[in-house]
Amino acid sequence: MNEPILMPRWWLALTKVLCEAEPEEALRLRLSRLHGQVPFQLFHLWQADVVMPMLCEALPEHQQALFSLQSLHQRAALGVIGRQGEWRAALKPVLLTLYRKAYAYDAAYAQAHASALTYGLAPANTAMIAEHFGDAEAFAEYYAQLNTEAAATAFAQVHASANAEVSARAFAKDDADTCAQICGASVRVYVGACASSDEQRHAALNHLAAGLERSLATLQSRSTGERHE
Repeated sequence: MNEPILMPRWWLALTKVLCEAEPEEALRLRLSRLHGQVPFQLFHLWQADVVMPMLCEALPEHQQALFSLQSLHQRAALGVIGRQGEWRAALKPVLLTLYRKAYAYDAAYAQAHASALTYGLAPANTAMIAEHFGDAEAFAEYYAQLNTEAAATAFAQVHASANAEVSARAFAKDDADTCAQICGASVRVYVGACASSDEQRHAALNHLAAGLERSLATLQSRSTGERHE
């Protein structure tokens, strides 16, 4: 009989999200039915070896910030835990970028544009729109860009600040239960920042899931002194 209740909360939360894309069945079963020890160090190893390289490839202009965060995860995977301030300083710029990239900008822009166009075409507003913007389409474009940029920035700042604070506290205290509260949502942000279609999202989730299994094998081989290929 399987014993998922014995698995740590962070592992259950993480694999639940990773398996949403329905990856190859054997892999999905290995992740969901794993028995034995799953140390929290695995999360850091997976971040360093799988997540950060994926983000670096998708966001090459932000590699320096990603390398700084990767370094902290590499150290934590070896048992050297960074201070809360170090984690916060490394997490915040990365999360700001990720949340900004993950924001549904096109959908928000389209909605704002449609609303503004309706307003601009209303007979009562025609004269004012013509005087200040030329026509309703110009007003709609101006409003949609202004509104969407402000919303995207606010979305990124609020979510990045909250996630960075919770994550920094969890990592500095080696608190796996607190990590369980944010690791699933964090995966969605990674994928949202790297993918723009359902196909790409599924591929990213499958890549992260397979990488988690490789990281586990690496950690297990380290503990037994075996070489993992």
